[in-house]
Amino acid sequence: MPKGMEKQPLDHLTNPNLNIINSPNLVNIISLKALVDGYILNCRCEGKSPETTHTYEEHLRRFLWYCRQQNFPDDPQKLNASHLRNFFSYIASEPVRWNGSSTSARLPATMSTVGHYYRVLKTFWGWLKREGLITDNPLDNVKRPKTEQKIVQALTPKEVQKLISLCSAKTTVDTRNKAIIMMFLDTGLRVFELAALKLSDINMDTGTIFVGHGKGNKQRMVRIGSITRKALWHYVTLYRKGESELLFLTKTKKPLNTGAIKLMIKRLGKKAGIPNVHVHRMRHTFAISFLRAGGDIFTLQYLLGHSNLSMVQRYLKSLNADDAFKAHQKYSPIDNLKD
Repeated sequence: MPKGMEKQPLDHLTNPNLNIINSPNLVNIISLKALVDGYILNCRCEGKSPETTHTYEEHLRRFLWYCRQQNFPDDPQKLNASHLRNFFSYIASEPVRWNGSSTSARLPATMSTVGHYYRVLKTFWGWLKREGLITDNPLDNVKRPKTEQKIVQALTPKEVQKLISLCSAKTTVDTRNKAIIMMFLDTGLRVFELAALKLSDINMDTGTIFVGHGKGNKQRMVRIGSITRKALWHYVTLYRKGESELLFLTKTKKPLNTGAIKLMIKRLGKKAGIPNVHVHRMRHTFAISFLRAGGDIFTLQYLLGHSNLSMVQRYLKSLNADDAFKAHQKYSPIDNLKD
């Protein structure tokens, strides 16, 4: 390797956004904000999905905001476990966070939300240490927040039929929305995966779909059944208008983004009178329906694009709980007491 080309902790000389301060120690010459910028750039260079990178950036920007509000040190070496515990406590206890900058900021945070922030900061500080930008990771002294293992609630068959029936009009929007709902429930795709599908990713003859932009930029193949294929054929062949290579379009022939898909699903759920309908619940419904029909957890892991079985096992627990309730209706000790 030529002299001067050795691996450096951070290529700070070529990034004009980094705030360089006169100091012989690299750790002390880059501001916390600049390090966050560097980490987000690293996420993009590593090929992390846009959704994941956006989540990391949003969480870290909010952490920076909190540090400024509390006058915390701008040097990551001087941030300790106490600073981070205060941050996690703020998320967990404040009814209105980040100056109420969004709807979610005005809702109480769950321990699951605190856990998300913990994981993002843990990943960020781990990167700083690997790059040689810090010597100690303060999160090594902060226990991971305990989160509830909630039972995953799937939609019932009646609720699914109700949602689909709301998209029965022979219009472009209804035909598209019906195809989207069926695609979610027949594949378990994540919303950003569905939004990124291209016409060329779909094989109408076999029903196979190429997912080229999965979580962590992983690729996989999934399949749709004949009924979903028919609904998708109706949309693509008879109603879809536009030159975009992406599959799902708006009325103005522009690509339908994740925010619009989320809003559409939420509005349909509200119109159907079904509480708590969201895109991820569609994914839950696919997973539990797949297991109930006799599918195995390893195949489900592949179809969902999970790197391990932990989430799949949560679906299995939810299925077991649901089946246990149904069995209790039949075998309740008190209901079966003899007179």
